Order: sequence, then C-alpha cells, then structure tokens
Amino acid sequence: MKNTFKLLIISVLFTLMMQSFAISITAPAVAQTDYGYKGVPVNIEVIVTKGDGHVFMDTMPLTQLDMQGSARIASKVAFDIAGKNVKDYNVYYIVRSDVPIVGGPSAGATLCVATIAELNNWSLNKNVMMTGMINPDGSIGPVGGILEKIEAAKECGCNYFLIPKGERYVNRDGKTVDAVEFGKKLGINVIEIESIYDALYYFTNHKLKKKTYSPNPIIEEKYTKSMRVLATDILKKSKEKYAEVEEKLKNNYFGYEYQNSLENELKEAEDLIKKEDSQYMDGKYYASTCSGFNAIIKLETIDATIDYFNGEDVKKYLLNIQNDLEHKKEIINSHKITKNNIEFVIAAKNRIFEGENFLDSAWKSYYSNSPIEAIKYGAYAKCRGESAIWWLNLSPDNGGETIDTQKLKQLSQEYLDNAETIVLYSSMVMPSPLVDEGDKKLNYAKKAYNERDYLLTISNSIDASVLATTSLEFMNDYNYLRNLAREKINIAESYGILPMSALGYYEYAESLNDTISKIMYYKYATSYAQMDIDILKAISYISMDETENTTSYYNNSNHNKEKPQFEKTEPINTLNVKNTFINITYLVVGLICGLFGGYYLRNK
Repeated sequence: MKNTFKLLIISVLFTLMMQSFAISITAPAVAQTDYGYKGVPVNIEVIVTKGDGHVFMDTMPLTQLDMQGSARIASKVAFDIAGKNVKDYNVYYIVRSDVPIVGGPSAGATLCVATIAELNNWSLNKNVMMTGMINPDGSIGPVGGILEKIEAAKECGCNYFLIPKGERYVNRDGKTVDAVEFGKKLGINVIEIESIYDALYYFTNHKLKKKTYSPNPIIEEKYTKSMRVLATDILKKSKEKYAEVEEKLKNNYFGYEYQNSLENELKEAEDLIKKEDSQYMDGKYYASTCSGFNAIIKLETIDATIDYFNGEDVKKYLLNIQNDLEHKKEIINSHKITKNNIEFVIAAKNRIFEGENFLDSAWKSYYSNSPIEAIKYGAYAKCRGESAIWWLNLSPDNGGETIDTQKLKQLSQEYLDNAETIVLYSSMVMPSPLVDEGDKKLNYAKKAYNERDYLLTISNSIDASVLATTSLEFMNDYNYLRNLAREKINIAESYGILPMSALGYYEYAESLNDTISKIMYYKYATSYAQMDIDILKAISYISMDETENTTSYYNNSNHNKEKPQFEKTEPINTLNVKNTFINITYLVVGLICGLFGGYYLRNK
C-alpha cells in the first residue's frame, strides 16, 4: 500500500509538471455595467500539444462575442512566425474572467504572443499588457475601449500598455483624449505598436529578425504587360462607346429635364475618359482601367435609358443581361484552376457574383415600378459581367497541375470565421456604413461557403474584413500599411506567382488622394497577397520550411527602443519534451489504475 501511495504522489508531481508548461498571460477586456463599459482583466492560459491542427477554446463566463475566429488567426500567425506547421499540433486557450466580457477579436494579438511564447518556451513579462486584434498578415488591428483597458492595466499593476498604431487619440464623451497622457497620469507607459513583432519585443525581450524580400522584376514586368494590355483594350472600348452614345444622344430629344440629365452624365463620362487617358500615359494601368470601367458604366446607362425612352422594353434588357451573366458564369466555373491562374479566376468569380447581385437589385427596382433605377443597376451588372471575362482572358494558359478547391475548405472556413468576428466586433465598437457593407459581404461569404465555392468564400471574407477594419482605422499616417502591402507582395512574388489583385490594389491606392480610400486599398493589397501565400500553403505548393515568416531570434538588449526591465531568456524548443511528459503521465496513470484494480480484486 505504501508503494501505491508513492506512485500516487509521483503521478501528482507529473501532473504539476504538466501544468508548468502552460503559458499564462493577462489581457484587458471591457465589461458592460449599469454605468457603461468598464475595463477588466482576463486571465488566459495557452497550451500546445502534438495534434492535428485543432484550436480549442474554453471561456468562462461566456463572452458576448465569439473569440474562436480570433483564436484561429492568432494560432495561424503564431505558427507561421515560429516556422512550424499548425496541422501537427493542437492549441488550447483557457479564458477566465470574474465578470461577463464583450470578447471579440481585441485579445487576438495577446493570444498570438502567448502562443509564440509557448512554442518557444519563453517567459513573459508580467508588467506588460496589450490590446489589439491580430490580422492574418501579423499586423495589429484597431479595437475599442482603449481608455477602459488602460485602467484595467493599472489595476493589474502593469507598467506598459501596448495599443494599435493610430489609436493614441480616442473619443470619450465627445472629447478627444490622448491615451499616452492618460496613461502617464496612471503611471503607465502607453506605446503604439504596428505588428506582432513589436509586441513580442516588449513581452519577451526578443527581437525577431524577419527575412526581407525585394520585388521580383520578372513578375513586376508580367504585371505591367498584362495591365497594359487590359488598359489599352478598355481605353479603346470607352472611347468607341463614348462616340456611339454621343451621336445617339444628339439624334434624340426627350424634353429639357431628361435631356439635361443625360448630357450631364455624358459629360461625367467624358471627364472619366480624360482621366483614364492621363493615367494610361503615366503608366498607371490599373487606375486607368478603373476610370475607363466607370466611364463605360455611365455610357451603358445612358445608352439603355435612351432605348427605354424610345420604347424599348426594360424587362427584355434585364433578361438579356441575365442570360449573358449565366453564360459567362458557366465559362468561368468550367475554367481549369492552377496555381498560375487562380488569382484571375478569383477576380472573374468576384465580378460575376457582383454582377448577379446588381441584377437582383435591378429586378427589384423593375418590379417596384422604377425603370430608370432598374436600368442603372442593370447597366452595372452587364459591365461587371464583361469585366469578369476581361480578367479571365488575362490569365496564363491552363498549363500546370489542377488545384482541387476542396483543399481550400479549411482555409476558407478560417477566413470566414475571422471575418465574422471582426464584423460583429466592429458593429459594436464603431457602427458605420462601411461596417454595414462588410456585414453584407459576410453574408455573401456564408452563402458561397454553403454552396462549396471556397474561392468566393475567401474573397468575400476579405471584403468583409477590410471594410469592417477600415471603419476602425484612426491613423492618418498610412505609410505603415503601404510598406506592409509592399512587403507582402514581395513575399508572394518570391514564390514565382503573379499577385495580380494585390499589385492592382497597391497601384490604385498610390493613385488616390483621400486617406480612408488609400488605407482601404492598401489593406486590400495586403489581404490579397496574404491570400496568395495562404492558398499556396493550403495546396502544399510551399512548405513551412519556406514560409515567409521564418525568422531568427536574438536577444535585443542593445536595441534603442524603450525597453521594460525583464529577465533574459534564450529561445529553445521544448514541445518534444512536453509531449514526452504527456506520454509518461498517461503511462503512470495507467499503471496506477492497474495497481489499484489489482489490489482491489486481490483483497476482495
């Protein structure tokens, strides 16, 4: 019996040793009280074991918003940075709070830091706390409740509080508050950070040295040639359409009001073509195609309106568009998908899908007895369908191995989960028309997923995430987003693929003047470049050994940034040790059960 008791003690010791492998971190959150929102601390434990790619979350009490999507992205980014394949491990997040919290993605960056620390057996600085959502590209996204969370950090005795770049100035009760000065009054250093790499430095005193990539000149030239071909074709089409519609309008008169309205529309189309021409001459081919496309939509609207005034049936016009979209959709869906043309197929699918949605709006307007409005929606739907084929025709030949899109199911689910978390969170923190549009895109993504169109699921999820997060962006300096987009494009190009959409959005952002639009399109560029990388990983075209986030670690005690006092640690990999202990623990428990069972039966 004494020996049995000893074995029992040993098993308890092994259990305690297992517990020591869990990494603990505290995140700030907001709880809704009778007096408004209040900052509260949330305790999080992270455990990583050998497994098959599952992410488990245990929250108590339940959060108002699901954190699962954010946890998946946090895990994905952490494994990318650590250079490990997430499919070989399971991650467990245990979240505990004394009061119900809002939840959502604001703890995503904290989860990511803790996961990286767990993977490398790093200690965490307990004097640091952070808020911010984690984006798939590793950047830290904006969140709400900054001031309340700083107060929560104060209650926990923290000296440093990390916030997303651009959220230094926040609104409280109609007044602008400087979060840095607010923190100083509480004895806390509030620091803006841009990416998870910045956060890791403050939490672990380790600086991650990222691999750097330069633009691939061969890929860049391919992009320029492809866009020049498309821009040349659209410029020709817009000018020909303008001449045709101008002549048609001259030969018809529908009364002063209608005539004046149509002539104003024609003038706007003319201005767009001039802009298109100028952008073409400057070598801004994507921007040129955008201006030309908008001009063609206006011209098609004028053309169809003239026909309507001359007795043409609007219903017939819409039916022709419907048949045309269905035919083009069949062409796109039957197109062989390879790693070389997947970007173009996604672009074509997106445009057909958008065309179908505008056609639905056209039919609603038609049956609501609004023929002019129906024509406007119909014209856009028709042009969107044509643009889908433009993009498909730009794709390289169908050479190469066909991609089984079923392999993208899990990836599309991850993108969808992340988008849903972000949209729900944004709708609570900063409701806006952009968030409403993001919610619409989210519903499109869900529909596409249910229809097993995983490419469309991913692209609509990107739309939803970009629109929702753009509404939360407060930074006036978009240079970080610009640099991030360029960095991600360079990484995608390093794998020999043409990130067509990312390069196009980047070029378009460069041509814009207003800050919000630039932010949005830089985010689109980053998201689509990241999508290319994620798809290549999902189809096993690139391995984790080749991942863009493979980094080297070095202690950065001489770095010139302000640095919290922290005991230095060296990065080592102990997952194999941990799993050895797990297996030994199972063995010991089994032996104990056997001994107790034998002892019981013998005495009986």
